Amino acid sequence: MSSESMLLAFYGLCLAIHAGGFVLPSGSIVAAPSFAPTTPTTRPGSLRPLRLADEPPPESIAVTINTTLTEANTRRLFAWIKCAFEYDESEKNDVYAYYYNNIELAIAAAFGNNLPRDSLPGKLLEMALKKEGLEGEDQCGGRSDGENLEWEDRLIGDPIGRRDRESASLGAMGAAQWSGRWMTRPHSLLNVKSFNSVDDWIRTLPRGCKRTLKKATPGDQNFTVIAKPIRGGHAAPHSSYAHFRCVVQHEVRLLSNMYGPTTNAFVNALAEAISRYIGTTRMAGSVREYRDSDTGRVIGFAHEVAKGRTMRGQWFYCDDDAATRYVWFHSVSDLVRRAIEDDRIDVVDLGPSGSDAFTELKTKYGFESVVDWPSSADYSGDFIYEECQNELETMGDDMIRMIEALTKRQAARDATRDDKD
Repeated sequence: MSSESMLLAFYGLCLAIHAGGFVLPSGSIVAAPSFAPTTPTTRPGSLRPLRLADEPPPESIAVTINTTLTEANTRRLFAWIKCAFEYDESEKNDVYAYYYNNIELAIAAAFGNNLPRDSLPGKLLEMALKKEGLEGEDQCGGRSDGENLEWEDRLIGDPIGRRDRESASLGAMGAAQWSGRWMTRPHSLLNVKSFNSVDDWIRTLPRGCKRTLKKATPGDQNFTVIAKPIRGGHAAPHSSYAHFRCVVQHEVRLLSNMYGPTTNAFVNALAEAISRYIGTTRMAGSVREYRDSDTGRVIGFAHEVAKGRTMRGQWFYCDDDAATRYVWFHSVSDLVRRAIEDDRIDVVDLGPSGSDAFTELKTKYGFESVVDWPSSADYSGDFIYEECQNELETMGDDMIRMIEALTKRQAARDATRDDKD
């Protein structure tokens, strides 16, 4: 286990992170700042911790971060994050609510080896675990395997409307570039118009890629694939602990490979995983969920969005086990197959890559890295859904229709004014 010191300043039930960055070099001693955190102004009714003029500065302690990712500390982190998801302004414990939105406190509580149990993050973690029935060393609350799997699969996401989900998807899809606001990173594109079947695409690939795809089958790798639409007005089908652990393991593995097994990379990976998990569960589209055939446990998922004449592989996350079972390769092959079979789709877009090596890997499978990708991938049309995917969803529609009507009216007025000029 590698560890690194994180300086925390305690004031009663308040905790402040060092302003210059909360991950410090191992063994370093830094004076703690003598201030209490400010309560966000967006939470009316929250209480700001007060500090008396004659009080001594907050006590400084160095907390070591355990960078060995385990099921137990991942569950602790999820229990904390779930409290942030379930924040309700009407709750009586509003005085604690905004602390659950602090990622630094979440990481310190879930992965700190020597964090005092009577500290604020320690108490908040205890409350979160108790709420989930995760007390005890095994963090399973005495549940059977079946009951534990049921808890892992329980959805916690907000029931977000279709239009809000679409709006939340645009940034990750690269709308800033196709709308002319600014350039994004190059996207990896595959034009599928010339293919009549997925076999036509596979025949164009190098021999090594063909061998890999031959191995990437549910039967050979002992996994199942389930298609789950993301419905407007419902919780996302991947807003569960089962999917959260895949995102966490994926990001920790990725950043460790890129920057080495350092504490800084580990903490940054956890923060990135939390952000990405929240992001993907707020977006539109559908997910392909991968489960182990024997245990029934989720081992990975692919999040896809179709818009205009383009099918976008938006996100992909898998746990450490799935990383050795060709799950990503199967997800790409399956995405290409469905795009070829859908007359509405011309291009498969795997988006930007986090590294040159990943861009090169996509290139081997026929995906060309394109700087001016909106000229090749048409996103100008509507979002594409399965039949009846959002049939019963009306959240926010009245307001959106009113805004659209006002926008069209203003555009008509502007056009009339221009004609007169």
